[in-house]
Amino acid sequence: MEQQHLPGISERNQLYCGDCLSVLDLIPDGSVDLIYIDPPFYSQRSYEMIWGEEAERFAFEDRWAGGINHYVNYLIERIRKMYAKLKNNGSFYLHLDWHISHYMKVELDKVFGYSNFRNEVVWHYLRWPATQKNFQRMHDVILFYSKNYRANKFNVLLGELSEGTLKRWRGKKSLVEYEGGVRLVTQMTDEDSSGRPLDDVWDIPVINSQAKERLGYPTQKPVVLLERIISASSDQGDVVMDAYCGCGTTLAAAQKLGRRWIGIDISQSAIRVVEQRLKKIGAINFEVHGLVKSLKQLRELEPFEFQNWAINAVYGQHSPRKVADMGIDGFTFMEHHPIQVKQTDHVGRPVIDNFAGVLQRQKEKRGMVIAFGFTSGAIDEVARLEREDKIKIELVKCAELVAGTVPFKIMV
Repeated sequence: MEQQHLPGISERNQLYCGDCLSVLDLIPDGSVDLIYIDPPFYSQRSYEMIWGEEAERFAFEDRWAGGINHYVNYLIERIRKMYAKLKNNGSFYLHLDWHISHYMKVELDKVFGYSNFRNEVVWHYLRWPATQKNFQRMHDVILFYSKNYRANKFNVLLGELSEGTLKRWRGKKSLVEYEGGVRLVTQMTDEDSSGRPLDDVWDIPVINSQAKERLGYPTQKPVVLLERIISASSDQGDVVMDAYCGCGTTLAAAQKLGRRWIGIDISQSAIRVVEQRLKKIGAINFEVHGLVKSLKQLRELEPFEFQNWAINAVYGQHSPRKVADMGIDGFTFMEHHPIQVKQTDHVGRPVIDNFAGVLQRQKEKRGMVIAFGFTSGAIDEVARLEREDKIKIELVKCAELVAGTVPFKIMV
């Protein structure tokens, strides 16, 4: 895809629905000051949630049938593109946990260079403990890299002083107020009464179940956490990007702190939630791209755009060209089952039979066909294939994808 200038990057914020692997091609190289991503962790867990006020049920799993190497390759391919988007003085933060952080550290050193590694930040939190044969796991890891350590932009953040230090200074100088336990400074003397520089262990509570900011997203991060990162590695007016923006915490924090922002997420449901969240906090100066809101809009898409939309709508991976002629347009996100996309209203039995043949040649027992509608003959043939040949083909209607009502267990 030919690179285009992001519309209004100097004035308007941008929210994109799509796989960041392709969306990143729309963003000019060297245009972003700070990138933070919180991708699906390699945690082998399943989550169920309710999205905000719409009570829209949504689910995702972040287990990877291809194993650790599959996960690492998937993520690094996208991070290489993100690296190109950073300015020379830009910063990159990758949020992970114990399952995969050490594997990604090795790969990030190759992308950014070992000397550009700045910190392994430990986000420490408390939650209800469980009896296990190991120490309780109560932290995530955030890997912080600069694009160029000599030019890297960094604002010192001051944490609250200890009680002993406060007693020594009390009466000598007036102490400053803190927001979220930190204060931003650009210059600091050896003895500064207003706070101590933050270290790389951050004690920030997780979002409790009754918090106003909770949106039902199971891995939602506290706004305070993102405010700390954004305050440290950007200034007002800088561009902050989150390529896995989820429910939009990074964008909400950037909006509050006077930064411009770019958000990307593959989920139509997520983008709808982010759009509403930002409007509630007064954000109006932003554009939304790639969000199909009606079947009429979907029918008007060019065939290639329609195929991209359909694969993204089920969180799938696009098929390489070498297998496209075999009737495989993509693969499900985690278990890599073939997907075929048809931009028609009446997919019949011949299409199902042909696709079943493709599955058999691929030694697959499961697949998915996405279309506007299916004939009774197609539905009957799917039932027969499952009953007699143990081949399970999911028939997914575009109307269900637009409405966000397809159970996620179908998409794995």
